[in-house]
Amino acid sequence: MKVLVVSSYPPRHCGIGAYARAQVERMRERGDSVTVLSAPDGDGDERAELLGGAAFRRARRLAPRFDRVIVHFQPRLYYPPRRAAAKVATSLALLRLARAGNVELVVHEADRPALWRPDYLLLASAFSSARRVWFHTAAERSALERDYRARVRGALVPHTDGVRLAARASRGDARRRLGLPEEGSVFLCAGFLHPGKGYERAVRAFVTLGPPPDAALFVVGSVRDAVPANLEYARRLRELCERTPRVTLVESFVDDEAFDAWMDAADAVALPYRRSWSSGALARAQLHGTPAIVANVGGLQEQAGVDDVVFDTDDELAAAMARFLRARTAADGARP
Repeated sequence: MKVLVVSSYPPRHCGIGAYARAQVERMRERGDSVTVLSAPDGDGDERAELLGGAAFRRARRLAPRFDRVIVHFQPRLYYPPRRAAAKVATSLALLRLARAGNVELVVHEADRPALWRPDYLLLASAFSSARRVWFHTAAERSALERDYRARVRGALVPHTDGVRLAARASRGDARRRLGLPEEGSVFLCAGFLHPGKGYERAVRAFVTLGPPPDAALFVVGSVRDAVPANLEYARRLRELCERTPRVTLVESFVDDEAFDAWMDAADAVALPYRRSWSSGALARAQLHGTPAIVANVGGLQEQAGVDDVVFDTDDELAAAMARFLRARTAADGARP
């Protein structure tokens, strides 16, 4: 099968791009002929600017050559901020592409629309026109159809689709590689830094536990979009971590291999998000067999597995962290 994938793509530091690359690798492994259309800063076979709709217009010209055209959709990838005319042009380009008949949208996130605006009305029509619209959870599909007043030909992607492991290691090997103590409990928050991630909730919950001296919390990530709100959030989080014992902010972008090492090193991953549609970090933790503590927002409850704990309040977050501390202490005590 011949497939065109439209997305951001590595080496750009972008979770959507990493997801698209993993999907492309899976398709190529099963014998599909895949062409990637990326932004100029990505390693695509074809390249066009994502912002403003140029990539959609290029994909529309290429579409007749392919059996499937898969567009990875997140608004910030394609819509220029504070440019009303460009936003309308972007939605119109996506609508024209969606009407090609072989186009599928993988919706990683969608803004809540103001349906009096033409860019959102055109986007709603694009969702309805696509041959298939893929979602990570049923909650996301329901929210999109409700908010956009659109009926889509929807389906769910597997939670681990688009997630590949760069490496898998024992907890001891992973901790040695990262320079962490091999003993004791390690909690992990990992991902890009912005207010919606709510990592400060995990820091404060960790403090309330009165954790043992060998327990630690690591927040690993960096600012992706250097807008004032994200930079201010990173500054406040940095200060909070610096003054909190046994909490460390590792402020840098981590590649797939290092991200996997952190997952293997942790006893539990905390996802204290304030808003989210779905979580690639949760899917990655599940592939590693690392349990997660998951905020009940968006579709995360649906994405959580049997070994994960879903919480609503900060007190429940602290209780879940305490539970994992007790489990680790019991496991250490059972060793000969």
